[in-house]
Amino acid sequence: MKKIYYLLAGMMMLLAASLTPQKVLAAETIRVTPVADITDVQNVSSTNYEVGTGAYSKVVQFTLSKPSYVYVSAFSTVQNEYHDNLGNIRHFAVYSDANCSNLVNNDVDAQIYADRKVSKYFCLDAGTYWVHFAKDIRDHNAEDSYGEFRLSVAAQSVNLTATKNGSKARAKAISTDKSVTGFLSSSTRTSWFKFTVAEGTTARVSASLENPMGIDNFPLSTTGVTVYKSTNKLITYFNLTEHTYYQTAASSDMTLSAGTYYIAVTGNESYGGWDKKTFTKNAHRNMGKLNLRVSTMKRPGLSKLSNAKGKKIQVTFKSVAGAKGYEVQYSTNSKFKKGNKVVKVNGAKATKATISKLTKKKTYYVRVRAFRTEDGKKLTSGWSASKKVKVNK
Repeated sequence: MKKIYYLLAGMMMLLAASLTPQKVLAAETIRVTPVADITDVQNVSSTNYEVGTGAYSKVVQFTLSKPSYVYVSAFSTVQNEYHDNLGNIRHFAVYSDANCSNLVNNDVDAQIYADRKVSKYFCLDAGTYWVHFAKDIRDHNAEDSYGEFRLSVAAQSVNLTATKNGSKARAKAISTDKSVTGFLSSSTRTSWFKFTVAEGTTARVSASLENPMGIDNFPLSTTGVTVYKSTNKLITYFNLTEHTYYQTAASSDMTLSAGTYYIAVTGNESYGGWDKKTFTKNAHRNMGKLNLRVSTMKRPGLSKLSNAKGKKIQVTFKSVAGAKGYEVQYSTNSKFKKGNKVVKVNGAKATKATISKLTKKKTYYVRVRAFRTEDGKKLTSGWSASKKVKVNK
């Protein structure tokens, strides 16, 4: 009975040893090849490792001095001596800790069949990372498998203009109607921005999260954009995407009163959900290039209404910066609840419009708003205060 006990104990120890990565002290450093474009990795040099028969587990490490887009690729010829596709590399993954317990964002522990290549793409913060590759002792043919494992690591530095803004107190002030480039970082998870607008301004907050490594890489759960007033009142919230991390975009239009507003862009790609416990304790890395723009359109002022001959109304209004045209709305209903009609006036500097084919003896209510097209979408201002005039001519 004791012999069986010791035999089983020995087998369990062997199994644990085969599945447990080597300690960080034993991890050798692999070279990182700088590249100008992460998609151009054909000539990245590799480090070759001879894999002998029996159990095999190895950890290597690499260090990034700057936030980078990273390419980690492996080619394996390891196979069973007598049977193809047996005893191959069953574990290949990248970790953010020396114990190889925390996978970097969106990575999975992959296997590599003989004469096959597996490539991984990441967006990683500056720091040290560990690559673990191993056989699996549970594979009965591991004892008779051997070959070569070739590992490559390439990195393209992230060049971004904005800094990390991990709290509302450190929000970066941005100008409206100008594009801003920033990033989401593993150390903050949220980038904060602030802007100021005048009374009655219509604003469109547009955001996109970008990664140049291909549309099939970096599946994304949600990235949230929240707009607050300085009083912490929530104005709106919207998600960027439910699809991929290549180029995602969304926007939301809102009419704002005068004041300062804050935008919080929060990424949770590594988490796959808004689990609060995971959100505060998960150590996975995560970065993404953020493009942000607050497009604004001020409300024009309605200056004058006058009744002209031929049952017409002459409308005079003030132009606003950034407009490409104006819409003059009129109705016999003072609250514009029904029977509304619109006259469109093109031209950034237009200040007049004529409303015709009206009915004598009736009173009309008129208001105006500005518009322009941006990225294929129409942006309109809020309506001006209305004025009324009776048609007598």
